[in-house]
Amino acid sequence: MIYLRNIPDDELFSAQLELLMQHGRIASMMANLIGAIAAMALLWPYFEPQSLLLWGFGLMILLLLRSLYMSGALADRRYVSRPKRVFWLLILGSAVTGLAWSGTYIYVGQFLPPTLQYLLLLIVVMISAISLAVMVVVREYFLVFVFSALWPIAWWCLAHFWDQPHNLLLGILLLALTGLLVAASNGIHDTFRRMLSLNWQQEAMARELGQITNSLRDRNLQLQEARRQLTDLANIDELTGLGNRRLVNQTLREEVNRARRSHGWLSVVLIDVDFFKKYNDTYGHPAGDEVLRRIGDIMQRATARAGEVAARYGGEEFILVLPGAKAADALRTAERLKRLVYEENIPHSASEVSDRISISQGVLSIMPDEDVDPGVLVDRADAALYTAKREGRDQIAVV
Repeated sequence: MIYLRNIPDDELFSAQLELLMQHGRIASMMANLIGAIAAMALLWPYFEPQSLLLWGFGLMILLLLRSLYMSGALADRRYVSRPKRVFWLLILGSAVTGLAWSGTYIYVGQFLPPTLQYLLLLIVVMISAISLAVMVVVREYFLVFVFSALWPIAWWCLAHFWDQPHNLLLGILLLALTGLLVAASNGIHDTFRRMLSLNWQQEAMARELGQITNSLRDRNLQLQEARRQLTDLANIDELTGLGNRRLVNQTLREEVNRARRSHGWLSVVLIDVDFFKKYNDTYGHPAGDEVLRRIGDIMQRATARAGEVAARYGGEEFILVLPGAKAADALRTAERLKRLVYEENIPHSASEVSDRISISQGVLSIMPDEDVDPGVLVDRADAALYTAKREGRDQIAVV
């Protein structure tokens, strides 16, 4: 189950710094740069060009240094590794920029006619208003700029209300505007924080859903593998590693249907180890198990064609399912199997037909023209096997 968690405070703080530097850097710098150009154009007739150019150059250097620092902090992810240091340096840059504007107004205002004073003040107010949209993601960053840019001008106007008829009104309006910007910044700042928190929650949910999806995919693969292993265990004889009776019945049913559709042949060879009970009585059951394993290996070597199945049918009985094999083909396979067992040269002193392990085989070959039960095929092969045993064992009987 996925639980919605709140973003940790340190991650939220880092996200605020990142958003400010990513999206507020260019907008804030451009607003200050355009304001500087407008102020220089406004002041050009009243001050020497060298002084204005020096002021403009100094302000541009300040803006460039702030922009370069933000770019470096973003590239190095210092807002994550050292967020407090980044925060205080940003605050310092904002304060210096705001003081540059308020200081400029206070100094040059006494040399300008009232109309131009108001235009210069309007430039500073516009920069502050634009900054509200791009700086307020870190509220302190915006407030420092507002209080360093507008607050000194407001108090200077109030302190010099006798110099100009409208200074008192300007001071009061600037204080009110500052209060309005502070109040507006609170709501916008909270909106930014909620947006960042919601975005973090969505990303966290996406990560958790991805992890759950990967976990479910891995678990599904594990279940498929476990199902395959269980199927193998259900179809494989533990002692010999061959198929078991269940696999034989399933294979016979499929091959009968295939042969009936294609009008093909199907052969079954049933094998019995001669005098195996006497072997166990003479050499012991562990030795008997080893004989069965070796017979199983021989049968795997004897079945070379695709689709052929070798299985242990029960006890010392084995079976071969040979799709597409006619009677002659099945007989050759049975003779090859007999030769391989003989060449294995497993001693059997209690045998009545040989001094080594031998096998009797019953071969059945049919071209099924109707649905035939697998048990019927095995019974007919078993009848052939019985004939081989009756004829003295170590024989092959074909029906």
